[in-house]
Amino acid sequence: MQKKDNLKYLLYISSNDGTDMRINKEVRSLSAKYNVCFIGVSESAKTTSFIENYVFESHLIKGKRNHLITILKQITAYLKLVLKHPISSVHIVNEQLMIFFWPFLFFKHTVLDVFDSFFMRYGIKKRQYTIIKRIVYAPCDKVIVTDEARKGLMPDFLQKKLIVLPNYPFRYHGPISKSSNEKSIRILFFGWLGMNRGGAVAKGLLENDKRIRLIMLGWFADEDSRLLSNHPRAEYRGVVSQQMALEIAASEVDYILCLYEPRNNLNIVYASPNKVYDSIHTETPLIINPEVKIASLVEDLNIGIVLPSYHVESFKALTNEMINKLGTYNFTEDLKKSYAWESVQGRLLLAHEL
Repeated sequence: MQKKDNLKYLLYISSNDGTDMRINKEVRSLSAKYNVCFIGVSESAKTTSFIENYVFESHLIKGKRNHLITILKQITAYLKLVLKHPISSVHIVNEQLMIFFWPFLFFKHTVLDVFDSFFMRYGIKKRQYTIIKRIVYAPCDKVIVTDEARKGLMPDFLQKKLIVLPNYPFRYHGPISKSSNEKSIRILFFGWLGMNRGGAVAKGLLENDKRIRLIMLGWFADEDSRLLSNHPRAEYRGVVSQQMALEIAASEVDYILCLYEPRNNLNIVYASPNKVYDSIHTETPLIINPEVKIASLVEDLNIGIVLPSYHVESFKALTNEMINKLGTYNFTEDLKKSYAWESVQGRLLLAHEL
């Protein structure tokens, strides 16, 4: 992307390479108002980035994310960019990465984007470790969270700096074509492919019911998930853009897996997954477990099946339920308008206004 002389410079720092759907959306929106310089991490030399057309300058560090050497390389890239361009604002993703950049962030307008909180991951409550939290958040001018529930979990002293930016997708305008039948149920398992993120249920469905077909998109989080892709009724299509994932959901599958194994992890309990909103835009019902609070929204809107628990007792009964409920879900145009990224992306730009 060519430099736009009338725009300020913004530095976006992440432990991802730009393929994460949340990061992809944010960079695309910010690029309309800023010359975005991106610092990310790629664990594979063959990684495809989906933000190349939206960033003015990109520094993709090869290495393991969150490893000290990788982070030191990111810091080096940061210092070079700050010396090279008049950076007006810094956008940094998650507390654990910000801790390493902490000394350098007091000199720039800093926006922290929290959607995988270090504190929530370890079940640390709102009023615990307040002094440590004050230190960690000290450089932040604004802090972004994904929903009102997460906002309520953040410390009291931070509330005036918080901006709620929901994890909605860009509005999907492509065709929606469903050709379901009782002989085959097609399920989409995508994003972070782990046994504790739905892989165990996908495996159980494949092994217990021949009517199940599985399409897998995204990153393998463990070896068991990688092995699952070798099942004769599973198909792995690699890492794809959000637009491609939506097209597949809209035209090739009957249900989307959106499952989180229960743990003492507030990031899981208060998860705000893309998949809930992808479901709305592609008219593809979800399968979600009740241990995740957003499952109540799925039930209220009637956009999917809420399991009795994450641990499925009868996979054949679940397949029968999926078949019997096809065509009974409530997908409307008003719902799509309400849960579209275009309706909230202005909050992101507002966070970076000086």
